[in-house]
Amino acid sequence: MSSFQQTFKALDPSVLAILDISNTARCSIYCRAEKEETHATYHKPATGPAQRDPKCDEGLLFQCASLFKVFIATCLILAIDKLSLDPSTTNRYRKLKGAWNEPFTVVFNNLLGADDYRMSPLPGDPSVQQLLLHYNGVYDMNHILLAPDGTPLQCLRDVVDRISQYAEETREQEVEGESWIRYSNANYILLALLIDKASESLNDFLREYIFKPFEMERTFLNLQDLDSNSNESQRQPHVVSSDRRRRSFRPGTILGLFDVVEIAWLGPYTSAADLGRFFGGLLSAKDGKPIGLVDEAVVESLGSGISRVDKHSGYTPYGFYTALNSTGPGSHSLNRLISPDSNLKDHVLGKPSRDDEISAFYLAGSATGWTGTVYFIPSKHIFVIVLTNTSGPLDASDLISRLCLQEILLLRPSKADSWDVSHYLRSRSMIAPDGRYRAHYVELAGQIFEENARKVKELEQRDDQPDTPTSDCSDLPGRYFSSRNGQYLRVVDWKGEDNEKAEGVLRVVIQSGTKSSQKLRFVKMGEKFRICSPDTFSILAIDCFGAWKNLEFEVERDDAGVKSLSRQGMYLKDFFIRERP
Repeated sequence: MSSFQQTFKALDPSVLAILDISNTARCSIYCRAEKEETHATYHKPATGPAQRDPKCDEGLLFQCASLFKVFIATCLILAIDKLSLDPSTTNRYRKLKGAWNEPFTVVFNNLLGADDYRMSPLPGDPSVQQLLLHYNGVYDMNHILLAPDGTPLQCLRDVVDRISQYAEETREQEVEGESWIRYSNANYILLALLIDKASESLNDFLREYIFKPFEMERTFLNLQDLDSNSNESQRQPHVVSSDRRRRSFRPGTILGLFDVVEIAWLGPYTSAADLGRFFGGLLSAKDGKPIGLVDEAVVESLGSGISRVDKHSGYTPYGFYTALNSTGPGSHSLNRLISPDSNLKDHVLGKPSRDDEISAFYLAGSATGWTGTVYFIPSKHIFVIVLTNTSGPLDASDLISRLCLQEILLLRPSKADSWDVSHYLRSRSMIAPDGRYRAHYVELAGQIFEENARKVKELEQRDDQPDTPTSDCSDLPGRYFSSRNGQYLRVVDWKGEDNEKAEGVLRVVIQSGTKSSQKLRFVKMGEKFRICSPDTFSILAIDCFGAWKNLEFEVERDDAGVKSLSRQGMYLKDFFIRERP
């Protein structure tokens, strides 16, 4: 075992403690510094403490979520900077020549065939480059992309038809002086659609130009490949409640691989080792050893251009570029999503000495049942990858990745001397500095869990409502349509799966095109109706701390009965108008 591996072995007590606190089912850690690397996997049984696997389980798979954005960025750079200049490529690629500064919708529509649906201009005419950097782009639209139970809803036609209208109406809500930098899944969905149209298949493009040359053999873009190369236990997501109970999320259901829209924002299923091959390959390309078409110029482009948020950070094609001695690390984690105003967010990684300042490209991805964090520092040939198959009050990938960085770079936070770690290390006078840092992460994990558990508990309590008998509001069942997002609310009188009950209760299904959510409970609360989980254990998506934070619908009636249902979203009020015979 190398000294590098021994260093990480010494982190095991802290890693295991964080996994115990978060009740994380599986975790995979892959780190590299210069020429040395280490890969370890962990599991926490239903009962008993977390353990390191005696043999690293490289078969574990995790959904990328927003970690996939760096792959979309790489594809775009290859298409525009490489393939558009190659006279042997198809005419569609050549249409991308000089596309960076052109309005996105102009470039996109120029790739379409005669029978394709064209996209209306986006407000502000953001360029391809601007969307890549989350500048002048589209507001968050996760409430349109998925249902409150995590079911994806939008397909290609939905996005093309309606994203411009949504962008226009949200842009009208801007307040004077508001930043034009908007981190949004919508920006990268649009870019993925651009690659898909230019290549005729985003999936085939990824396989040919990234997965195959980088030897990423455990990354899957469709259900058939995933089923053929893994079993359910290797890819099962989990959710944790406020009282640390863990449950499989949607067992037997694979979400996110139906079409290009789903893949663009939920990402493929992959392994920590495959992500390590990708970032390791980028380092090789940086050093003059190209991997396929990815050479030093591509690597430089991934790190160039920045939509600066402040003096410490901003968005690049690689991800969020941030100083480690700032509050940037962890800023996009599930921990911050649940408690954005946390009093713990001032925790910083620090710097190795009084004068040195280190910055990194930071990527965070979370979907219900999944969390992942990557830090990439090309100048020092360092990357840290931490993936878990569990979401809940504590995002373990956030803290474990920072703990690994702290160890690799010998970072020393300025406030370290004031840390109270006595709960884990009793004799403070005899604690070595490394022990104090590691103990602090365990202390911090407990604090974050308790703080976020209160927020999760509030959601669980609002979700824990008795069913509403249909007889209490017999005029509510019916189908309601929202012209803004193209979705339907179908309120039904539910009498059991086999229609075996004499009295029905209210259920609601959210539909968009060919996709629909589960039957969710629709519960009367005062004068409003609230969407709740379909059973007694809350399985609402993590977006119920964001885009679906408000799950309550107002009812408007006229002489004919219920006229509409409406919900106040993050930016706009969505109206669903009843369809009448």
